[in-house]
This record gives sequence, structure tokens and C-alpha cells, in this order.
Amino acid sequence: MPGGSARASLDRRALVAGLAILPIPRAPAGTSTTINQAAASATSADRPIVVFDVNETLLDFTVLSPIFERVFGAADMLRIWFNQVILYCEALTLSELYVDSGTVGIAVLRMLAESKGRPVDAADIEALKRLSGAMPTYSDTPKALASLQEAGFRLVTFSNNPSAGVNVQLTQAGIRGYFSELHSIDDEVHRYKPARESYNTLAKALGVTPSDLWLVSCHAFDTLGAAAAGYRTALVLRPENAPVALGRPPDIVAGDLGDIARRIILADARRN
Repeated sequence: MPGGSARASLDRRALVAGLAILPIPRAPAGTSTTINQAAASATSADRPIVVFDVNETLLDFTVLSPIFERVFGAADMLRIWFNQVILYCEALTLSELYVDSGTVGIAVLRMLAESKGRPVDAADIEALKRLSGAMPTYSDTPKALASLQEAGFRLVTFSNNPSAGVNVQLTQAGIRGYFSELHSIDDEVHRYKPARESYNTLAKALGVTPSDLWLVSCHAFDTLGAAAAGYRTALVLRPENAPVALGRPPDIVAGDLGDIARRIILADARRN
């Protein structure tokens, strides 16, 4: 078991994961959450790459609803909170400022609670940490990832949340092994999606042009930004998400991640 001081350090890394996840377990020796992980094969650079958003795209964040039901008396405050987190992340980028997404998430939660005269207890923050680290996958996620991997695609993630936290989430959900690399705006660029610089920085890190990348997300702001940067994009229609008639529309829109995987595979075959 790790010692108390080490565990406290890991808890802090978990907190900045955007949804304040639970303590990060020790990774197996030789693994890493940074670019060019040991999981990536020597020939991975030659394989087509699909970039995935994480929260709500791959993982079901509605498990957090009971926290918002307790604090606000309304489970639908989860969606309002999440949208406000995105708003203030973008406000920071437009203001040429940066703090990690975990700090934004807690600040927004406290702001909303204060505006409604509701207290936020330490137990509420702890519950947010615990449950967000244990978000399950959607039922279509594992099979879709397996289909893309078997078709020869290299899968990576790109999140507004720090990679250390994403590593915990994917590991707890049982899908970490599908991804060769985990990337975050927290790594270098410090500009939240959908800033074009974030997508350009990722393409540079992967050593490809933006047009060689697919971005898969359930968030229309994410596909809008990626498309503006030159990516091909796919929008998966999770509950309470829909396309927006702004910018270049997604190349693929579907309500099932498996359908998106099949259409990406077909589109890549036609392109080659």
C-alpha cells in the first residue's frame, strides 16, 4: 500500500481531472500516461488515428446525478453545471488565462450553489471525486473501440482534463488498453477546446496533419472546433446532445458509437 504522503499527492492529481476523481492507483511498472507510451507499437505512427473525447463521449457521467440531487434538489443541475464548466473554461481561454479543469469544476459548483442559497459540504466534493472516477462506459463503447482497433486504427484520447485523471477513469472503466496515448490541453497548450490551437498542438504532437485525424465527440462545440482546425469529425448523439447548425457540420452523425466506428472504417477504406 502507498504511504500517506504519496497517497495525498496522488489525490491532488486526481482532483485536477476535471470531474475530481478518486485517488489514482499506482500504475504497473513501465507504464505512462504521457505521449509515446509503451503501449504504442513501433509502427503505430503509420496507422490511421482516431481521437476520442472522454467524458460523456465514452463514459456515462449521469452517475453523478445523485450529488446534484442532494445539493440542489434537482438531478438536472448536473447538465447545467457541466455546461457552465465548459463556458468558464472557454472564458479563461478567451481571457488568456489558465487554471486546470478541476479547479474550474469546483469553482463553478460553488458558484451555482451560492446563487441558489445551497451549501456544498466536504462530503459532496468527496462524492464527486469518488463517483467521477468510477463512471461506467456506455454499452456501445467497448465494442466500437475494439472494432476500430481490429481494423488497424490507432486510438488516442484528447481531453480538457489532465491525462493523469483520464488514465484513472479509463482504467476503472476497463477500456484503458484500447488507447496508445492520452493527450490533454493541460499537457502543453493550456487552451481549452474548442480553441483551434489545442487541436493544432495535438496534430503536431502526433506528427500528422489535422486532415489525417478523426475527432469523435458527443459535444457539438468539440466537433465544431476540430472541423475548423481541419479534422474529420464524428458526432455521437448521447442523451441531451445534438448537432448545431454552425461551422462545418460533422462528417458523421450517429446515435451509436458502433455505427460511427463502422462508418469511419468505411470512409478510410474509400480514401485509400
